[in-house]
Amino acid sequence: MARPVLYITSSDYAVRTGGYVYNSRLVQVLRQQGVDLETHCLEQGFPMVPESERAALARRLAALPHHTLLLMDHVYLGRLLELFRQMPHPIAAIFHHSDVMEHGTGSDEKGRRLFEAERASLSRADALLVSSDETARYVREQYGFSAHHIHAAVPGNDPVLRTAVGDYATNGGPRILSIGAVIPRKRYDYILDVASHLKTPGWTWNVAGDPSRYPGHLLRLQEKAESLGLTDRFTFLGDVADKELETLWQASDLYVAASHYEGYGMAIAEALRHGVPVVSTASGAVSTWAKAGVTSAPAEDAETMAQEIDRLISTPDRLHTLGDLAWTFGQTLPGWAETFTGMDAWLETIDRPAPALHGSFS
Repeated sequence: MARPVLYITSSDYAVRTGGYVYNSRLVQVLRQQGVDLETHCLEQGFPMVPESERAALARRLAALPHHTLLLMDHVYLGRLLELFRQMPHPIAAIFHHSDVMEHGTGSDEKGRRLFEAERASLSRADALLVSSDETARYVREQYGFSAHHIHAAVPGNDPVLRTAVGDYATNGGPRILSIGAVIPRKRYDYILDVASHLKTPGWTWNVAGDPSRYPGHLLRLQEKAESLGLTDRFTFLGDVADKELETLWQASDLYVAASHYEGYGMAIAEALRHGVPVVSTASGAVSTWAKAGVTSAPAEDAETMAQEIDRLISTPDRLHTLGDLAWTFGQTLPGWAETFTGMDAWLETIDRPAPALHGSFS
């Protein structure tokens, strides 16, 4: 008999994020594969799980057969670590990227605390599902997690219509797009510096992403945009619905990213899938898989990055050529069913005890 799976999530997991999309599609495909999967949805998972929710989850776990697999984003493993340490069930954690990269600098005191907390939480995971080979390398090297217990499955993609880039007559000039929550890791402060150096006339730049996760950060960015004289050309749209986002894709000529770190880079994959050229810094995993339609840019030289963007948007023919490369490569990226092929069989192999960890902060 196939083992049952309990997927643990929360109502306040940010919906328009790559992690949410990935996790939701995973659950959908597992059910299509015939996995006996139920969901336990916490009302609140951020920043902490209330005691009443912990107690309710504890009661449910206590009633489950011991061989039931617990599947969850690794952020919940950290928030509920003491509870899970008391339970005998095997755990598979979905690891998109490190909390050290999300909230710390990787070398400061906050980063050190995050590293130790993450190391402790991963010690209770029996297996990790990661979204790139780069992330697999990270957890092996930083936390000593055994390669035998890591499964890499890159994010899938949906079929989309191709974007007609370089149509300035219709759009009124070059349209640049960036997507992602308004958080420090996305480095929109640097992107504003880049925008301030652009020379091509008529450009506009839209940023689509949740502004609520770091209160005050959006305000500081808006103040910076005003000080740089960009308020009429650079717009933070906030969170946008899927239909509106597709409209933005169809009206865009270039996608730009400058994240400090990406565990994969789903928005870049989406750009390539649409045939929209990309200018991006190395950004963790991005440089390991985005092989065509992407122009590399420096992470600490805004003027040079702006020159790369100007080189493309000043000549629509260049955009068309790069757009062709983006579209061709984008069609080779997997769909969601392909991404999670064999996932049901992999989940069956996961058992206690967890592999020992021996990582050190670096």
